[in-house]
Amino acid sequence: MSPSHKSLGFALVLAAAVFISFSNVLAPLVYDLATNVESLLVLRLVIFLMLCGLWLRLQNIAFKLQPGELRHCIIAGLFYNAGSACLMAAFDFIPVSLAVLIFYAFPLLTSLGESAWDRRRPAPVQLACLLAALIGLAVCLHVGFEQLNMTGLVFAALAALGVASAYLWSGRKLNRLPPALMTFYMAASGLVLVTGILVLRQAWVLPPAEAVAIGVTLAAALAFAIAFFCMFAAVTFIGPARSAMIMNLEPVITVGLAVLLLAEVLTLHQVFGAALVIAAVFASQLFTPAKEGV
Repeated sequence: MSPSHKSLGFALVLAAAVFISFSNVLAPLVYDLATNVESLLVLRLVIFLMLCGLWLRLQNIAFKLQPGELRHCIIAGLFYNAGSACLMAAFDFIPVSLAVLIFYAFPLLTSLGESAWDRRRPAPVQLACLLAALIGLAVCLHVGFEQLNMTGLVFAALAALGVASAYLWSGRKLNRLPPALMTFYMAASGLVLVTGILVLRQAWVLPPAEAVAIGVTLAAALAFAIAFFCMFAAVTFIGPARSAMIMNLEPVITVGLAVLLLAEVLTLHQVFGAALVIAAVFASQLFTPAKEGV
């Protein structure tokens, strides 16, 4: 991995964490406008496809893929979007903080999966950093275990497994494709999946035809579109495990944005948990063995 690729990869995954945090903070405002989860999932994928398709046209990048490449894009897209749908489903059964904590086992699953794929033992330092980040998130999110529901726990675990699989699949099977082309077909396959779920549930609800409602919905969808591209572009530069580890910063950034934008109160234990996550992410990047790079 060249230094320039490494720096670009880090910048992309940090951008992904920031923009997905903006999308998360804006999502409750969208739901307050009577738009539901399924409709927002479809809208943000549609907007991503429009913007990404325009970019591919402007860059004169052909949309055609080899059959094997298309198949791998579809698989990665289905993994990611199935994981996203499972996370949303988990919110109906268990507290959001608990669902998010279980979901953020995906960096650990990604690291273990990458080690298994490469037929090597996971680095002890990396495992320690991943576990420290997970503990930090539990503290930062103030997770309670009083409202346990097996259905919700299973959905959250499937969400973590789905996103980890998407990271691994894109990092190992699609790292030679232009990121815009790869994410375009991943989003297209995800749109088919999410639209199918929406049709089965008959849950389509558009935001009100008002400037504020449309603006907030578009802002949430645009933030996701930027995050989605940056997330998987980063995987092609620095690999699945490194990218997934840095994404641990996303809940911390979301908490910070909620304090700044939604006037939520930041407690001392949240500060401690956030500091632990940041320290774990920094240490993991500092002590990652060279052989784990792309």
